[in-house]
Amino acid sequence: MSKKILVLPGDGVGPEVTSSAVSVLKAAAGDFIDIAYADIGSAAFDTTDHHLPAGTIDLATDADAIIVGTVVDQTSDRNYQNPVRTLKKQLNLYIVMRKFFPLCNRIGSKGVDIILMTGNPDSLLNISETESLDGVTTQKFLSNSSCKRLFRKVLQTAEAKGRKHVTCVHRVAAFPMSDGLFLNAFYREFAATDMLVNDMEVELAASEMVMDPPSMDVIVSTDLYGSVLAGVGAGLVGGSYLTPMGSIGDSSGLFEPMHGPRPEMADKGSVNPTSSILSAAMALDHVGLRTEAENIRIAVRSAYAANNVTPDVGGSLNTSAFTEAVIEAVKNNKLHQGR
Repeated sequence: MSKKILVLPGDGVGPEVTSSAVSVLKAAAGDFIDIAYADIGSAAFDTTDHHLPAGTIDLATDADAIIVGTVVDQTSDRNYQNPVRTLKKQLNLYIVMRKFFPLCNRIGSKGVDIILMTGNPDSLLNISETESLDGVTTQKFLSNSSCKRLFRKVLQTAEAKGRKHVTCVHRVAAFPMSDGLFLNAFYREFAATDMLVNDMEVELAASEMVMDPPSMDVIVSTDLYGSVLAGVGAGLVGGSYLTPMGSIGDSSGLFEPMHGPRPEMADKGSVNPTSSILSAAMALDHVGLRTEAENIRIAVRSAYAANNVTPDVGGSLNTSAFTEAVIEAVKNNKLHQGR
């Protein structure tokens, strides 16, 4: 049975990068997927007066995986809620997973092969701010049950991917109660496994990622620190335009580029779609099409090795030409595999 993939192009450069991702998906796994489209963000608001229409939610609920572009936040509207974040909450996607690996020898640091898993900010660590006459009070809430659910999924993912080492990143020195709860839950959940485990304060973890990348395998943290570590990881491999990201739950998954909407770059044909393409490969992993997903990753690496890339990473190709280079590599891989 074909897997249902829902594509939500969104705003800014979202339609361009998702178009590239879908073209590559069709080349790698066209016989095994059914692709549908729906609106989100400004494109949806223009026709429905909603940034996340009910019809989009219905299609997302029925999909096996969702590929999202980018959305432009409406910061001037105090009632605005980011529709992608809302959709993740609706679908109970409680983990954000990012993968960091260099695509060729000339870009990024050698030895990086890191999976970073953090709790979705709406399902693990709830932070609120209250303004007063003399300042702002910040409160955060963390539950044992949400920690347990996170760590069980991390363990399941690490085992499925053959990973052997998990590092829990925290700030117990500053937040002994909340981060202490997080750390204790981590060790309880991993106590009966053969996995090598350790923990680090966030500043040490960031340092180790830069100084000794091979020492870091799977990292788990709250979003509060994970977003900072994500920036470090992206920097190690060439930037957010080269980094895939997905939000997953017990069944569904939503996959998107790590970079933002960059509306000033929209419709110029120059944006680098690598992050979206690699995130689409993660979507194939999620629905069980692992051979096809690996084919895409190999094809992207082939394009980078040949310097068939966009100008931001030292090449001369536009978005369309880079996408075609990846598609050609996908087709060649399939020929060599006899498929």
